[in-house]
Amino acid sequence: MYFRERQGGIALKEFLQQDMFCIVCLKPFNQVANFTPSNLVAAQTRLEKKFTDPESRERVLPALKLGFSNANILIKSAADIRTREDRSVQAFALKRQTRVPGNQRTSTHTGPSGDSMSMPLNWTTYSDTFSISLKQMDNNIFSFQDAFDQNMLNCILNIHGQIESDFIAYLLAQRTQVVKTTTPVGTRVTWNPTNYVHEVGAGDQKQFFQLAKEVMVQNYYNTGTYDCISGGQPYVNASFWAAQGNGNAQNTAFQFTGLNIEQSTDLTDGNYPMGVTLVMAHGTTALIDWIPRQNRMGYGDYNSYLGGYGSFKDPYGTNITFAVHAYALRSDTSATNGIQQDNLMQFEISVDVAQALTPFSTSGESAVYEIAQL
Repeated sequence: MYFRERQGGIALKEFLQQDMFCIVCLKPFNQVANFTPSNLVAAQTRLEKKFTDPESRERVLPALKLGFSNANILIKSAADIRTREDRSVQAFALKRQTRVPGNQRTSTHTGPSGDSMSMPLNWTTYSDTFSISLKQMDNNIFSFQDAFDQNMLNCILNIHGQIESDFIAYLLAQRTQVVKTTTPVGTRVTWNPTNYVHEVGAGDQKQFFQLAKEVMVQNYYNTGTYDCISGGQPYVNASFWAAQGNGNAQNTAFQFTGLNIEQSTDLTDGNYPMGVTLVMAHGTTALIDWIPRQNRMGYGDYNSYLGGYGSFKDPYGTNITFAVHAYALRSDTSATNGIQQDNLMQFEISVDVAQALTPFSTSGESAVYEIAQL
């Protein structure tokens, strides 16, 4: 039995730690489906995993890693409340009460009693699928486990990429439209009320992140720790200026204290070709993952007609728990490198993800600030 359940989840090999191989033939590589080029024929050999790593390379994932690292900071146990896909979940917070002006003590004073606010958590399902047959790899230089591991890897990378793109787009769309001051640093940083962006002057590239911190302070974010997702020239500049410390003619490294700056290849704003950075007080944004109870507990048999449910932790260390569903059918797989009498197994890897930001009582206000380099 190739698949078995263990401790409520799918018992998978540590597939990302396996050697992954490609073949060398006497002819150039051709894209032929279903492993046909690697069938056991003469003059073939297997290459070390590092040779073929670029095929499965992954772009940087700053938003995804930031979001899931904050899952329990922003909204505790939200995933536990959601018992099924069709159950809605609301997050609640207390509103900031504005001051009731007064300049004396009275015996008949009155005041407001306070209020709370809610924020719905909207979940998106991310899934990817693959199939593999019992006999597909019997005549192949790659084993069944090799093929299975690569298919699992493909699904994980595909889902990672979509979550990252969606969360970057969400953060950009949710940037604040309300600010405490329109001139946080005089003429060096200006607020663009049309684009909802703080713009740093072209001559202030060296102090971009110092000015970004000042924008946050002037908007009452005095935590001293900020998460930054940066794309384009601001990140390139940060990599350079952060290295210019006390031993250099000009010390520019001081400004990066308290900043967690991560590079993004997804973050762009067409209005600012030099690049932009999203700055947030630490712990104000999160991604929350969820999978059904049957996957968490483990149920059924992957090799059966009805199938089975399982789960596994993301081997990339993102804190995501993925759901697995699989079933098997009798099938003629001769068209896909199998044989006429075979068992075909269909796999689905999935996770539900909710995007979350600290709620505000003021319409249009957000904890996400977009800072642009002119």
